[in-house]
Amino acid sequence: MQDRRHPSRVEDYTGAFLVTLGILLFMTFWTIAAVAGFIWVVLSAILIDRLIRLGAKVKDRP
Repeated sequence: MQDRRHPSRVEDYTGAFLVTLGILLFMTFWTIAAVAGFIWVVLSAILIDRLIRLGAKVKDRP
């Protein structure tokens, strides 16, 4: 018979992911500001915020 041992717990990389995401967003907004101007950075940030909030509402539905 096959022995069904489960591996031990894996490491939590959530913090590393969030730091990397923050760095990528900072670089993205910096590039948009350099190319298109500051107003596009603000509009992009607002759009991303709205999409995240919409996704959270959809996820919380029963």
